[in-house]
Amino acid sequence: MSNTSLTPELVELTTKLASAFAESQKVVAAKAKIGLFYQNEEATDLFRKVNEYGEELRNKHMAGMPPSEEEIAKFDSLRQAVIENPLCNGFLESRQMLDDMLNTVNQYLCLAIERGAAPTDEEVAESLNQQLSSCSCGGGCKGDGSCENCDGSCKEEGHECKCGGHGEGHECKRGGHGEGHECKCGGHKH
Repeated sequence: MSNTSLTPELVELTTKLASAFAESQKVVAAKAKIGLFYQNEEATDLFRKVNEYGEELRNKHMAGMPPSEEEIAKFDSLRQAVIENPLCNGFLESRQMLDDMLNTVNQYLCLAIERGAAPTDEEVAESLNQQLSSCSCGGGCKGDGSCENCDGSCKEEGHECKCGGHGEGHECKRGGHGEGHECKCGGHKH
């Protein structure tokens, strides 16, 4: 790794951490579920349909034309089909679990840098809980709908987050957002 700001010691520790994650049974199992999803054309097609239709409804709403009850019912039906599909559900749960793992590791690193010492498990848990209830993470939503470390607290009129960190087509358990699901954070206008 020649082009990095990490010291050789940090590269070695980071490599060990990366290897531990790659070999973790949780990660291996999650990757297997994700792989099964991508190998099944019916599941990926269903997932694609709900995402495309959700995007179509969002675009319509952003253009000042609220979706009709029939359109909302169609989207809800597609979304329910995704939730009930075992391969889609496995994919969504696996993506969420991996996102949660990465978020937790990131919190450990951010708190260590901020405080100058490794945080305790309790400090990390407290920090993660604070992210759920406020925008204390320092991230923010950009005007185009993309986000930087957004925790779902944005309250801009007509804004819909599209955080890449949450995956697509899932209900974010951290109160957030993503393609193809109903936002439960209460902070966004739909």
